Amino acid sequence: MNTTKLQKGLDRALCTLFPRRCIYCGKVVVPERQICEDCETNLPRISAPICLLCGHTKSDCVCKQKKHKFKAVCAPFYYEDAIVQAVHRLKFENKDFLAVPFASDMAECVRREYADIVFDAVTFVPFTKRQMRVREWNPSEALAQALSEQLRLPLEPLLVKLFETKTQHNLEARERTGNVFGVFDVTDVNAVAGKTVLLVDDIKTTGATLHECAKMLMLSSAKAVYACTFAVTKRDRTER
Repeated sequence: MNTTKLQKGLDRALCTLFPRRCIYCGKVVVPERQICEDCETNLPRISAPICLLCGHTKSDCVCKQKKHKFKAVCAPFYYEDAIVQAVHRLKFENKDFLAVPFASDMAECVRREYADIVFDAVTFVPFTKRQMRVREWNPSEALAQALSEQLRLPLEPLLVKLFETKTQHNLEARERTGNVFGVFDVTDVNAVAGKTVLLVDDIKTTGATLHECAKMLMLSSAKAVYACTFAVTKRDRTER
């Protein structure tokens, strides 16, 4: 029996005991697949051309060219349907292994949308020390670690979160900016100066968190900050 057949046999045996599940929605799939048929067909992908100021497909853009301290943002998916389940499984069911395939989606997006950008480092939206004690790991850091490996860029923890805040997704859009104002700082100004940084988070909603992180990097003389998230919350035309 050759190695490939042996591996397939082992995979099938393991899947009998531990069924393989779709990496996005969590449904059981056959051993040869990572993604169920529904997700393969219906994932809420953000298709080009996109607005790099808000990360939406241009036909969905409602940002009116509002600028942030990050130069651009991109993401492979809208935060809808199976992607909501995917993020929940990553963040709240502690399935940290999902960071690797999710980062593959992000890497594809970075290569397409930032094709002409030469990055010096990948960094991430940090947790406070208390959050790390409670949660034990940071999903944004896990995504950044996997993304840095796939893009062959150094991962550098350039930011620190100084104190606790309310959870952003529990707040109204107008409250989010104030909730994160002054919350972040850089770990080392010399490590930031002159660098083009890829800033990673799991979800972008209003962009307030990414903006505040990018602001501190730019105040520390970063050359430029570009953002990438796994998902973007689609905003309707009443949310300006």
